[in-house]
Amino acid sequence: METRRERKKRQTRQALLDAAMTLFAERGIYGTRVEDITERVDLGKGAFYNYFPSKDAVIAELVARGVERFDSGYLSKLNGSRSLAERVGEIARLHDAFLDGHPQYALLLHQARGLLQLKESNVEKLGGVFSAYLLRVGRALTPASDGESWPDDELRDLAAAVMGSVAGYRSFRIAANLPAHTNTATQILTLGLPELMQRRRAEYRAAPPE
Repeated sequence: METRRERKKRQTRQALLDAAMTLFAERGIYGTRVEDITERVDLGKGAFYNYFPSKDAVIAELVARGVERFDSGYLSKLNGSRSLAERVGEIARLHDAFLDGHPQYALLLHQARGLLQLKESNVEKLGGVFSAYLLRVGRALTPASDGESWPDDELRDLAAAVMGSVAGYRSFRIAANLPAHTNTATQILTLGLPELMQRRRAEYRAAPPE
């Protein structure tokens, strides 16, 4: 049974995560300091480190929660019996719907990807979250029911093409003060990616990777 102290610690930890999510949506991860997060929940800055080793750890956990929400609430709805082109288009639309329904994750995911490109950042856990995220999407693109076996790196590559196209196209439209929909990106993916995958599938059949 959870003690009062354990419950208080869990609640405080959740309050820090909630405050960080709100601030990241308002200011971005680069414009939010640890003291901003603790001030939002009326804690001293030093108390933060009783719950998280760094701001990067908070970012990684929030990204992981977003990925889980997308997986369980959206990607899980995908039926593997669809054709390849239909799966590509549906995954793109589901990702777009997720960002529409949870706009706080649009900026977080975008900036978190940028954070991974900074060599001085200590974000190994965050990299693992994105790697698992892409693998899950890649497996949804190529379900086992198809009877094909794809290397994990190839699945991540295909997933990156889908997720990157949707997120990038969406962000450029928003930057240009246009509606956030990704219809064109979805159509391009639906027309082009299945053909690429068919070609790669033929290559693997001819010479399977070692």
